[in-house]
This record gives sequence, C-alpha cells and structure tokens, in this order.
Amino acid sequence: MKRSFLAVLATALVFNGCAGTGTPPPSTAPQGVNRYLIDPRSGAPPAADTSLDRRFDGAWRFFLAGDYTNARSRLASVRERDANYAPAALLNAALDLREGRIDAARNAVTILERRYPDWIAPMAYEAEIALADHQTRRAWEIYRTLAARADAPPLVRDRLGDVEKRLFDELYHAALSASDADAVAALRQALVVSPNATGARVLLAQKLIGQKQYDEARVALEPLVNSGDADRTEVQEAMAEIEVGRGQYEQAIVRYERLARRESDPRFARRLEQVKEQWNAANMPPQVQRAMATDALTRGDFAVLLYWQVPAVRFAQNLNAPPIATDLADVPGREEIVRAIAIGVLQVDPVTRRVGPATPLNAAALERLAARVLIVRGAPCARGVGIDSVLQACGITTAATAPDAPVTGHDASLILDQVAKTLAR
Repeated sequence: MKRSFLAVLATALVFNGCAGTGTPPPSTAPQGVNRYLIDPRSGAPPAADTSLDRRFDGAWRFFLAGDYTNARSRLASVRERDANYAPAALLNAALDLREGRIDAARNAVTILERRYPDWIAPMAYEAEIALADHQTRRAWEIYRTLAARADAPPLVRDRLGDVEKRLFDELYHAALSASDADAVAALRQALVVSPNATGARVLLAQKLIGQKQYDEARVALEPLVNSGDADRTEVQEAMAEIEVGRGQYEQAIVRYERLARRESDPRFARRLEQVKEQWNAANMPPQVQRAMATDALTRGDFAVLLYWQVPAVRFAQNLNAPPIATDLADVPGREEIVRAIAIGVLQVDPVTRRVGPATPLNAAALERLAARVLIVRGAPCARGVGIDSVLQACGITTAATAPDAPVTGHDASLILDQVAKTLAR
C-alpha cells in the first residue's frame, strides 16, 4: 500500500511539474506586433545538440500566442541544457522587448550581433527594438541594409516598405510645423526616404524660395520639371517664383499669365500684376528703385516716382520754365524734381529758394501731393473739389495709417498707380 501511494505521489509531482508550461499552442504564423520577428532558429548557427531546436519550438509557440510566462519557462529549460544556444538568447531578447525592457533587449541583441555578424535575425530584431524606442530612422537604416542582402527573407523587404512610410510621414509632418530652416532639413531627409514624393518636393522648393535660396529650390524641383508633373499648378508657381527671385521677370510673367488664364484662383492674377510691377521697377533707373524701396519717403523720392509712374507728368508738354531751386545740386533724381516743380506739384520757397528734396513726407502730406497732381493735370473728378476731398472724389484708396505716420515708397507707388489710371481715363 505504501509503495502504491508513493507511486501515485510521484506521478502527481511529475504532472504538476509539467503543468507549469502545459501543452504548447498549435504552430501558427506570427501575427500582430510579432509578424516581423524572424523565427530565431532561421539562419542561426548550428546547435551542438540538434534536439534543442525541437525543445525550443514550444517556447516559440508560447511566445507567438502571447503567453510570455510559459514561453520563459520553456526557454529556461532549453538554456539549462545549453547556455550558448543562440536562438534562446534571441527569443529572450524578444520577450524583454514585448515586456517593455527595451534596454535589456537591445543589449542582448548587440551581444549576438557581435558574436554572429552575418546572422540576419538579430539585426532585424535590433530594427524592431529601434521602432519600439521611437528611433524610426535607425530602424529604416537597418532594414535598408538587410533588404540589400541576397539572403534576406521576404518579410524584411515588406517591413522596409512599412518603415519607409512611417519615417516619411514623421519627417513630412514635422516639416509642416517647423521653422523654414528645420523644415528644409526634415524635407531633405524625407526625400532621401521617398524620392518620388511630389508633395514633399514642392514643399521643399517653397521653403527654399522663402529663404531666397533660389538655385537650391530649382535643384529640388528638377525631377518634377523633367517629368509628367512639370505642368502641375504648384510646380509652375514655384518655378515662376524662382524666376522672380533670379530677376527673370519676363519668364515669370509668361508662367503667371498661363496660370491666371487656366486657374480660377484670383491670387494668380494678383501675383501677375505684382511681378509686372517688379519687372517695371527693375528696369527703372537706380533712383526709382531706391525710391520704391525706401521706408521713409522724401519729397525728392515722391517726385521721382511721380515722373516714372504717371505718364501725364512724364510726357507733359508746353510747361512754363520752373523757378530755380538752389538745393538741387548733385541730388539723385534732379530732373524728376524739376519736372514736379514745373507742373506745380512741388513748391519752391520764394524766400530761401529751396524745394527741400530731403524733407520726409508723412501720410497727410503724401495725400495732399497726390491730390495736387490730379488738380494740376486736370482730372475731371478733381474739379470744384477741395484739395482734402480730391482723393475720395476720384476713388483713390490710401493706406489706413495716421496722418503723421511716415510712408514708404511702396505706399506712394500704390497711390500714384491709381492717380495714373485716373488721369488716363
């Protein structure tokens, strides 16, 4: 009876000892987060005991089923038989990874890579560890290297495509909210990952244009200019802005004329007019360009812009000889100032004989001078109207600034352009 009891007890102990791991689940293909983990036995160095591969199979199946407790238990029994069994060390790293011990997993994989430098599986695991640690670029670099190998399993190339998309999206979305300099760096990296990404290439060109790096913007667009995407609206617009930046206004005007005709967006027509103005300004004498660019307009600057922007002033005939001003020697735009005096827009002080070409103009003074131009050149809308009401009567819009605020050459140019159109009616 005693022997029978001991036999039963022994059987129970054996049963209980095995119950810690139980029967492994059926063998299945890796799923979910594990689908890109190569079977640790694949390509592994041969084991001294060939039965270890069969014993290891249970641990691997538990792992794939998400039963990490039983996987570790089975794995421990394998490692007791052979502590140097490489697949067991790799699976142990996978368990550390899935249980959140990223540093431990990385250290284990690093050891295996040093010991077996030609074994693909540890390298692929390193890439998966990098992804878990939000090091997408590092994962992409590893998978790109592995995919170039002839012995790479198909899942490596599949995973490379997935990681490329993830890295590209990270870089592109980072560029959308970054400063121009940081955006350029991110977009350059994104195009290394995905050279055919048209949107990223156009955005890179736009950012470079914003930084006035026109030659680099042209290089960035080159693949699109030489492809079927050349006529895309955003490509043509970027090319036009590059040409403006290079001073190639006539080419830019041709592009914007085409865009204005074929697109319903009114901004192309507005930009076309701006480029034409820039082209006109670029072909003007130096004193005109200086007056256009000034942030503090003077009486002399106004006279220069008046002469070159208003044909009714430039081509005025039968004018009386203007009074002599003594402060015009060696003044830029002297001829234009003399014309403004001759038509009666600028006055020479009868006592000092000075016209004050360097005197700054504020907004109120600019508006009075513009009104005087309309009066002396006979604009119908200016007849019988007080000088302070002329611009309103003629429909001339002005900048919404305080009367004593300084004005820029751009402000004056906008007003004089309207004056020229009013006088041409």
